[in-house]
Amino acid sequence: MSTPTSTSSSRRSALPHPKIPLDLPSILHLPEDAVWNLRKSDLRVCFLAIQQYALNPFPLRNPASPSPAAAKIDPERARQIPSNPSALLRLPLEIRQLIYTHLLPLPTSPVRGPHPRQLQNPILLTQLVPSSPLLLNHQIRTEALPFLYGSTSQIIHATVDYNVWLHKTQRTELVLSSAVCSAIRHVHLSIHLGSEKRTTKPEDVEADARISEVKKGIRKFCKWLSGADIRTLKIGWQEPPQTYTWEQKKDILDGIRQMRPVRVEAGEINWGLSWNKGKKFRFDTQYLKELERGRQCQG
Repeated sequence: MSTPTSTSSSRRSALPHPKIPLDLPSILHLPEDAVWNLRKSDLRVCFLAIQQYALNPFPLRNPASPSPAAAKIDPERARQIPSNPSALLRLPLEIRQLIYTHLLPLPTSPVRGPHPRQLQNPILLTQLVPSSPLLLNHQIRTEALPFLYGSTSQIIHATVDYNVWLHKTQRTELVLSSAVCSAIRHVHLSIHLGSEKRTTKPEDVEADARISEVKKGIRKFCKWLSGADIRTLKIGWQEPPQTYTWEQKKDILDGIRQMRPVRVEAGEINWGLSWNKGKKFRFDTQYLKELERGRQCQG
């Protein structure tokens, strides 16, 4: 029986590893979607090639003349590209987007989505993104994927957890393109600082370390959504009882201001934090309104 570590490593080894052309013209003419699919090692190779050229410039061959790698691919691509666009692609973009919305199934309870390597956990989706239509045509994929992630009924669920060990051992190589991340509009963010009982709550040093990890995770999440126009944000909160003061909670929440959401609501909060209202360990849900874009502009 294989261990989780061996299973995850076998999955990583099964991922396709595209061949990266080492000649500079091929690197400079990589399409955007190919760049987003590059692994870290491939990005380093491309960066070093460009750096070497910047330090020691040399004449580049005519970009119009295909590289040996491109010469092998272009005939196949040429057979795949239709001479005349299909009837769907001849429709106005607004009508095509309306058609894309009908591809989404009805909203359901959150289901597992992709696990971008920038995040600590896989994101959850309220609507599965159908893969079959996205494989039909590059233009359809480019148009539909951001639209499906940004649909009004598509809510992205994400968790920022203090326990980053699982993230470091099981994170994937997947990078969602900036077009997809920028299309996201509705987010449910859960912040998890632990779930111990009061008798086993973390000591001060451990509690402070958890705050540091969660704040780092929030910065990564905000950077991941840096180009998105977030319309609604629902915040959930989980922590051990009588561990974190309101000032500590407020310090964590202030990191979410970078997202500039239009509307912020309280999600699932520890019942004890509501029961402790008026005491130093309470969670003030009214403060979440201070994170809204309108309040920030007024301030």
